[in-house]
Amino acid sequence: MPRPIIINKKWKKIDLYFLYWISYLLLFTAIQGLTERDFFTVFRNEFFSLIPKTIFVAIVIEKLAVDLLFQKKIARFVVAYILLVIVFAFLLRLVDNYIILRYYLLSWRKEPLLSIAPFLYNTIKLQFVLTIPFCVKLWRYFTMERRHVPEEDIAIKNSLISRSEDTAFLFIKCERRMIKLLLSSICYCEAQGNYLVIFTTNESFKTYLSISELEDKLPAAVFARIHRSYIVALDRIENHNNSQVTIGDKKIPIGRSYMPRARNSLS
Repeated sequence: MPRPIIINKKWKKIDLYFLYWISYLLLFTAIQGLTERDFFTVFRNEFFSLIPKTIFVAIVIEKLAVDLLFQKKIARFVVAYILLVIVFAFLLRLVDNYIILRYYLLSWRKEPLLSIAPFLYNTIKLQFVLTIPFCVKLWRYFTMERRHVPEEDIAIKNSLISRSEDTAFLFIKCERRMIKLLLSSICYCEAQGNYLVIFTTNESFKTYLSISELEDKLPAAVFARIHRSYIVALDRIENHNNSQVTIGDKKIPIGRSYMPRARNSLS
């Protein structure tokens, strides 16, 4: 049985993206700079076009791959991906025409925005910058698939493992990984369509567990469902009135049908 993956710091993923884009900038500058014998110009031009590229890669990897491709919605993924490529190739054309050619490469001839050749070049470039992150995402996905935990084991692991006040924790399935959450770190949980998002002190986790299933697993002395879409940790509530509670910067409404139960929990 594979050991569950415990995630404590979201910045680890940000670090990997940062290292990837720095490596891309340096590698591309070195390769193209040797050809054009002008490293500074190549670096500067790539730097100005980096924001659309990073957004494009993040959307494909963190949104389309997770919500469509890995959920076997292949046709929707392909359509969304093609539209995304067209949009971001056009954004790169805007950067080329209105920033790089306008302010830095003044001697270069400006191409029309819808010119096919530079548009195709930007399209190819988007595929190039996506290749490594996408392959890494696929590798992680198929690795987790091979380690897939049987449904009966998931049901066991999704239960509350420990009930002591300081060490109580819960296993949830998030992006095909079993993640360990300390109950003391949970601030509130929110149902969002087909998902349930669990907000902790440091980050949030998205799971397909229903809010009713989670409510059954959480101790009623510590957590209360105050709305059809919200469960709150009672010790995280900073203030409340008859219509809402406040946890950090989040104002959470109290549902009309949940008011008697909420009053009992908050009194």
